[in-house]
Amino acid sequence: MIDLMLIVAIVLVILVFLIAATLLIPVEISILLSKEGLLAEGLISFALLMGTASGRIDFSPEKREFRLQVLGVTLLKRPLERREKKPKDEKPPTDWKKLVVNANELYAAGKELAGALTKNVSIKRLGGRVKVGLSDPAQTGMLVGFLYAGSGIAKAFLPETHLEIEPSFEEEHMDADIEIELSLPLFRLIIPLIRFFRSTRKIL
Repeated sequence: MIDLMLIVAIVLVILVFLIAATLLIPVEISILLSKEGLLAEGLISFALLMGTASGRIDFSPEKREFRLQVLGVTLLKRPLERREKKPKDEKPPTDWKKLVVNANELYAAGKELAGALTKNVSIKRLGGRVKVGLSDPAQTGMLVGFLYAGSGIAKAFLPETHLEIEPSFEEEHMDADIEIELSLPLFRLIIPLIRFFRSTRKIL
């Protein structure tokens, strides 16, 4: 009996330690966006406990998939396909009148959550390649100048920014490969998330 209680206590201590470490160690988030011609792809990946657990979501015309790994072993792999709702699973229609009446409250709750995210999310890296071209070469030059100015401003705040901008004056183009790496401490979002869900629970 004592041995069983000791094992249970050890398991509980390990669980508490893992939960605390997950909340205290920032989550590393990587977002990859790619577009070439009509083909667009995206990848969102995250790493918990310094990469001990990780997950990724792939979006492309051929594949939409979520994958969860722990210590390099895939525990869950699931396609993200829309399932047809059965009549019993249908949600009641949205009460738009209720949303309009409570619009100010929804706005305040969303603004507080967005402020918490903006304040606590840190951008570790921003880079990639952009190739742009409009039908008018003059407009292309103006757009490229705007992008260069934006890249310079971003680099002033984030020295790790590296964005290659390639103009196309002969044909229309709007292709890009963008990568963003973020760091997010979860413990700083617990209270804002609780406040957001408490504020919107009776409305949505």
